[in-house]
Amino acid sequence: MRDGTDEIIKTKLYGEIETLEQQYRALKGYLAGKDDNSLEIVGAAKGFRDTLNKISTRVLTLYTLEGQKTKITWDSLLTNIDNALETLKSSRSKPKPAIQLALNISEPKIEEVMSYLLTLKKSLQ
Repeated sequence: MRDGTDEIIKTKLYGEIETLEQQYRALKGYLAGKDDNSLEIVGAAKGFRDTLNKISTRVLTLYTLEGQKTKITWDSLLTNIDNALETLKSSRSKPKPAIQLALNISEPKIEEVMSYLLTLKKSLQ
């Protein structure tokens, strides 16, 4: 776009992908047993979900501005994280198994989503 809107979106998208990378590492660390603080695991999952939602909106906007069509393929991951967090609100179960299950049953897997976004981030430089 001539008015620079696409460059603004690309800059924001780049920063949000960097934030998502940090949240991803923290979330994977908690799930790997680094820390068993339930509040931190839930917070990491919420932060990851919120940032991924923002990224989804930016990706769709960027493609629209460039006159292209795209489909967000990680809706399953977002839905499963939402379901796990909602389940945790109404139960007294430990959050780690619920979040691990949500990530494991999603298609594409969280690792595939991160791989795509890291490739996208490189293309934004």
